[in-house]
Amino acid sequence: MKTVELDYEYAARVSNLFAQILTKSLSERLVAELTHEEITLPQLQAMRYIWLHRNATVGEVAEGLDISYPSATNMLNRLVRKGLVTRHGNPADRRFVEVQLTEKGERLTRQVEEERTARLKQVLDEMTPEDRHALIDGLRAFIVTAVESDKQMIEEICLRCGVQANGNCPITELYPTVGCR
Repeated sequence: MKTVELDYEYAARVSNLFAQILTKSLSERLVAELTHEEITLPQLQAMRYIWLHRNATVGEVAEGLDISYPSATNMLNRLVRKGLVTRHGNPADRRFVEVQLTEKGERLTRQVEEERTARLKQVLDEMTPEDRHALIDGLRAFIVTAVESDKQMIEEICLRCGVQANGNCPITELYPTVGCR
């Protein structure tokens, strides 16, 4: 353990390692292991967004993933070809195309989410209760401080929780008027 005086280089390295663990172990590797559909992490992120936002439009998927409309269209076309997503015109307004997961897409998305939660739980359960609380409290404090110093960050980091939104979010605790999407 490092001394009490903060070593910013060490803090940067620890935060980079933490991000790598989340990205590699709990996302990329998980997708490779569970998706025999040969889908990419961005495609899974699109499926997760659709899963959380029933009847999302192509434009909403693009905005939610912070990608261009043409990129979202191309990605969704690939998912349609793989039988994971369907597209439907909106009868009320033909300019809007809604996307939904197929049964196969929903099953795959749910499986990945459940496994991600199980793997995170496995690591957290191996930590002492004190370390678990310190981690959660420290991450929350970091998020709050970062958002307070740059309020525009809210849009960039919002998880777009959709149907799973609840009040248990540091951002909505700070800014209840922002709400979850």
